[in-house]
This record gives sequence, C-alpha cells and structure tokens, in this order.
Amino acid sequence: MRLRLSITLSIFSLATISFAQEEAQQTGKQDTTILKNIEVVKEYNPVIKESGKISTMPELKDIKTEKKNSDISVWTVPYPIKAGETQTLDFASVEPEKKKFDKDGYAKLGFGNYASFYGRLHTNLFKDRKNTLSFDAQHNSTFGKVKLTPKLYEELPSELTSRATFNDSEGKLSYSHNFKKMKLSTFILGDYTLFKRYGFDDEKLDLANDGIKETNNDSLKQSYFRLWPNIRFESNHSSRWSYDFQANYQLLKTKDELKEHTIHTLLQGSYKFDNSSLHLTYDMHNIILGLPESNGIYTFENRETLNNYTMIKLKPRYHFEVDLGEINVGVIGAFCINQGKKGAVTPDVYGKVRLIRNILYVYAGVTGDYMVNNYQLMTRINPYISTDTRAEDTYMPIDAYVGLNTRIAQRINMDVHAGYKLIENPYFFVNRYDTLTQRIRNTFDVVYDEKAGLFNAGIQITYQYKDRFSAVFNGEFNKWALANIEEAWHKPKWKMDVHASYLATDFLKIRLGYLLETGRRALVKDANVALPDSHNLTAGADFRLFKWLSFYLTLDNIINQEYESWYGYTCHRFNIMGGATIIF
Repeated sequence: MRLRLSITLSIFSLATISFAQEEAQQTGKQDTTILKNIEVVKEYNPVIKESGKISTMPELKDIKTEKKNSDISVWTVPYPIKAGETQTLDFASVEPEKKKFDKDGYAKLGFGNYASFYGRLHTNLFKDRKNTLSFDAQHNSTFGKVKLTPKLYEELPSELTSRATFNDSEGKLSYSHNFKKMKLSTFILGDYTLFKRYGFDDEKLDLANDGIKETNNDSLKQSYFRLWPNIRFESNHSSRWSYDFQANYQLLKTKDELKEHTIHTLLQGSYKFDNSSLHLTYDMHNIILGLPESNGIYTFENRETLNNYTMIKLKPRYHFEVDLGEINVGVIGAFCINQGKKGAVTPDVYGKVRLIRNILYVYAGVTGDYMVNNYQLMTRINPYISTDTRAEDTYMPIDAYVGLNTRIAQRINMDVHAGYKLIENPYFFVNRYDTLTQRIRNTFDVVYDEKAGLFNAGIQITYQYKDRFSAVFNGEFNKWALANIEEAWHKPKWKMDVHASYLATDFLKIRLGYLLETGRRALVKDANVALPDSHNLTAGADFRLFKWLSFYLTLDNIINQEYESWYGYTCHRFNIMGGATIIF
C-alpha cells in the first residue's frame, strides 16, 4: 500500500511540475514474453488519428464482423495512433503485462530532450471474482522549441524559434461487474489538453522581419477539456441470443468557451444458427452545440452546420459461414434529423472464399457508410483547427474492395488489396486565410468537394519467428479524383511503414522502425504548396532488470529530418526518451 501511494504521489508531482512550467497504444501483435509491458516510444508530434477511422465514442467496441471498416481517408500525419490512445505527443505508451496477481498495477515514468515528460499509473483499487474497480492516470507533455527555417518557409529572412508547448493529462475510473448471464461495465474519463499554436504564419513572418529570433506564443494558447461517462451492458454470448448496449455522453469545452455535447448510443444484437447468424445494429448520434453569451469571435462561415441534429444508423445483416468460406449480406440505412441531409441506404455485402486451406483466400465486398463529423472528432484529427470551424457530415455511397490473403512461407503471410470509394462531401484541412486582413493564420479551416473518388491499393507482409523476432511491412497507394478542388490537401499519396522487434535475450528486447509518407500538398492562400516527404527512423530497447522493474530507451527521428505534420507545424528533430516501468 505504501509503495502504491508513493508511486501515485510521484505521478501527481510530475504533472504538477509540468503545468507549473507552462503557466509560470505500439501497434501490432504483442510478444508473449516478459517484455510485454513496453511499447514503442514516439517523437514529439501532436499525434493525430486517421480521419474516418476514429469512433467519436471512446472505447466503443463493435460486435466482431468480418467486413472491412469504411475509411474515407488515408493518413493525415506520419504517426497515426490506435483507437483508445490519448491524443497527445504520445512519446510513450504502456500496456500492463498479463497479471499473475489480481491486484497488480504498474507505473511508468519517462523523460526526454525538448523538456519532455511522461507518466502513467494503473492500479486495481478493488477486485474479486465478480467486481473490478480500477484507476488509470496519464500525463504527457513537452515544453521544447521548434525552429522555423527559410528552408521550409522561403519568406523567412532568418530562423525563428517558436515554443511548441503541448501538455495533456487524463484520468479514468472504471468499474465492471459480472452477472450470471451478462456483464455491466462503466467508466468516467476526463482529459485536459493545453497547447500553443506554434506554427508558421504571417504573424511569425512579421516577427522575423523585425529581427526577433524567438517567440513564446503566449497569446496563442488553446485548451480542450473532455469529459466522457460511459455505460455498457453485454451478454456473455453463451447462448444463441447475444446483445451489446452502450451509451456515452461526451462534452468538449474549449478555452474560448465553445461547448459541444454528443450523446452516442449503440445497440448490437445477434442470433446464432448452426452455420449462420442474424445481426442488427442501431447507432445514434445526438449533437448539441453551445455558444457563450458573447460569441463575437465565432464567424462560422458554414452557418447551416450550426444546427443541433440527430443521426440514426441501422445495419441489419445476415452472416453465413461454411468450410469453403463465408458471406455477409446486409444494408446500412442512415437517417438525419435537422441536418439538411436526406436519408441514405447503402449495400453491406462481404465474402471470403478458401482456395487452398490455410494457404490462400480471396475476399471482396461492397459497402458504404455515413460519417458524423462533430467538432470533437475534428480536434483529434487536427488540434489546430479554428474554433469556429464546423464540418458537414460525409456520406459514402460506395466502398468496393477486393483482396487476396496468402501464406507464402511457413512464417510469412501476405495480404494484397485494392478498392474504390465514392465519397460525397469529403472535407480537407486548409490553412485559414483572413480575407479582411489578407493574412495567413496557423489555424485551419475545411474545404469540401461535392463528389470525390478514391482509388487505393496496399500490401502487408508479416513475419513471425516464435517469440524471438517479428517484422511487419505495410505499403499503401492512394489516388484521388476530385471534382471541385485542386488537391486532397494534406493527404499522402504513398505510405510505407516497416517495424520489427527482436528478443535478444530473456531480458533485452530491441526495436526498429521506419515510416515514409510522400505526396502531401497544402493550400496556403491561393498557392499549392508541396510538403516535405517524411522519413522517420526509430530505434529502441527494453531491458528488464528485475521481475518488477524494467527500463526503456527510444531514439526517434534519428536522421534528424525537418518536416511538417501540417503546413506551418514543423516537428522536432532527433529526440530521445528514456525511463522505467515498475510493476507492483
């Protein structure tokens, strides 16, 4: 108990110190080894999720289906994160190793250059055969500086140093109870993010022209406070009937008093036959916008999107599976109230056929989707978006794809796929341009295309040798066909991701990774600007000293490249993060 109390106080102290300075998931399959609790550590870059792959309801877990998820986007930044991870710098994240004792917890601390700090604490406050009460807290911050250089911004007469502060703290209290035929789980999560808009714009250009070498950006602060209570009832799936009901309320409040309330309700039910099953999903979003009494700072150019509205999605489907393969047949119906959108129905058909058992499979599908683009979702994609930007929803009538999955050697698997999406009203981020003053800002608006097509193709190759060595290669190509706008702004055409891990000894694990993105372009006033290709080489090591103590070290952006996450937002160059994980 004393140890747990001491670690809790240490984490709290770390968060307090970081705030005083300001104000004064890895991905992939985990190794079944002693080093499960350490994941890849990333460089400073406010990590943004992929547009379209984010559920606006945190920790909303769908009943498993086999069709591919709809996605109107490719990657918007070099470092996408996994669902459920906190949208911060994400220098480090940790997952506890499988517990041998019910009351095991862990604490993780990390420190790096650019005045970066990471801390996380997880503990079960109470646990017995039917009940679990747990607490999780996380802090992630950096107070480093970024150099804006003439190499990236030709208008600059000389280098200008900009303080790139990003500070995030999160706490979560969870409870679950197992009944005989069902499980009740609930949590409440609070998150506070404070950051500075440090990117290049006309104000930075004015400072550089005046001979100023450094700015603290104190007038460009923004903060997001998020509150998420959630409740879930699910059956134990032991009978033919099963269900999963979840309800979630989300509050987003900004520093300038904009509030957005989202109520998300999801009900999934299924009935199993011998070789088939019937499924029905009911998915509802209620979006309510709250403006402060004095709202002169909000212009809202797209005022038709200010309505409070409701979106209801119904997805019935039939799933049939035999030894030869499986097929899923259904439809997706979306209906909107007070949003000005018409109801839409899309097919939801998927099939997989075995050509050679355990060797070769082919799959194909035609589906569609309707995506709710609330402001909370947009701030997780791009935290620097202007507060008075509100995107319209996006409708995808067709998402067709085909693929091949094969085992090309005993330990090597490959998946090759291609697809085409027809998208109505996709949005893209562009730098805000003040038409009155004719100045570029370092916040972002959105532009739309009436109808767009997206062809994408990709390949994934995985290699696994026991628990000692694993490697994954991912490659993607994306080609947009746009009607009304020049480019798919900030979207890459090519992406490659290679990462590997090697268990050198029972106490030492080595990690390597490489990420490449090319072909991104930005709209800056009327100019079509090419963004630098991003090459990120990482390396790391995890070392277990005792059963209860491990150390980690990660090197990121090893080649010291200068590139941008969004136009104007230069990333930190070479950085290092090290720390320890304690199991208790």
